[in-house]
Amino acid sequence: MTAFDVRPVADRTEYRDALLAIGQYFGLEPTDEDIDRFLTALPLERMHAARDDGRIVGGAGAFDFHLSVPGGGDVPCAGVSLVGVYPTHRRRGVLNAMMRAQLDDAHERGAPLAALWASEETIYGRFGYGIAAWGVEGAVPHEYAAFHSRREPTGSVRLIDTAEALDVFPPLYDELRRQRPGVFTRSRGWWENRVLRDPAERRQGAGPKRLALHETDGRATGYALYRHKFGYDGGVATSELIVIEAFGVTPAADYDVWRYLLDIDWSAKVKVWMLPLDHPLVLLLGTPRRPAFRIGDTLWLRLVDVGAALNARAYRDGPPVVFELRDVFCKWNDGRWKLTDGRAERTDEDPDVRCDVDALGSAYLGGATFAQLERSLRVEEAREGGVARADDLFRTGVHPWCPEIF
Repeated sequence: MTAFDVRPVADRTEYRDALLAIGQYFGLEPTDEDIDRFLTALPLERMHAARDDGRIVGGAGAFDFHLSVPGGGDVPCAGVSLVGVYPTHRRRGVLNAMMRAQLDDAHERGAPLAALWASEETIYGRFGYGIAAWGVEGAVPHEYAAFHSRREPTGSVRLIDTAEALDVFPPLYDELRRQRPGVFTRSRGWWENRVLRDPAERRQGAGPKRLALHETDGRATGYALYRHKFGYDGGVATSELIVIEAFGVTPAADYDVWRYLLDIDWSAKVKVWMLPLDHPLVLLLGTPRRPAFRIGDTLWLRLVDVGAALNARAYRDGPPVVFELRDVFCKWNDGRWKLTDGRAERTDEDPDVRCDVDALGSAYLGGATFAQLERSLRVEEAREGGVARADDLFRTGVHPWCPEIF
């Protein structure tokens, strides 16, 4: 197998060639303006490129994020993105070489976690990533948009412009991060260039982003980003309202935000996606079958430094648990780890649970239980009651949620 030269890109030309490793498959041709925007969040040193005889044949980037974890902690995380291999070099070890360089780099930078959205779900398990969060998507027909019970709104909603949204949306998003594990940080540049930016060529036939702010007693308590996609057939409106991101920071505000969206006129259906499994909308609807909700994998998580990652989140009270961990790609994590009183350390004690690092990634944010993983043959109980004890420690009150693809 060829030994590819993998290192960060040196200049804008190499950066563009590395972006094309994935961009070409989506019909993208990065302009100078596109590269300027990417560089605000992903500098040259965070974009790796694989080279064959000096020519770039693959690219893999990593945003510098922090990720919310159970207990409200904030953990440095490599936000893996823009990973691709040129079609001339598929099945030749390019991806393996880039993942090796990228995880080594994250480890050297002191990031305990790496996370990604997988465009193809069969790729990243062999590099130690596990499914850490699931998402719900569907379309609520207008005629079935009623909730199981009606209540008076506790606040009001008004449409705002981008300038105001840039001031009031980020603090609300930060509150979501405190409430939910799996939510990554957004810089001001990210808000400007990713969340609120709205070029016409990215609308896919729909209208511009609408920005709605929910307020309770004059205080911002939720928001919604959405689009209208107009349609009319046989004298009947077939329009869609596409929800990009919406939530309230209290249950009452969440109710109001979603009632607002579902009550908007000229919408034959309201399309939702990337909602967590325990999102209130699933139980608020009086006819929950009608949206034909589909569940799919969203966030994938990799523990780059097992000790630091385990020490970064909170746990419930319970007896110690010893994990015997296998990590064939990052051997520095291999071995037995004892978790006691919220702290993890190396140990020679007999294990309670055996698993690969990807299974621990699935359980880390609370997206999967060890009991589920055991039934799926991803975890082995080494001592009677070990799986139950591990679940007692790791249990969280909410499912993880990453509301945006990165």
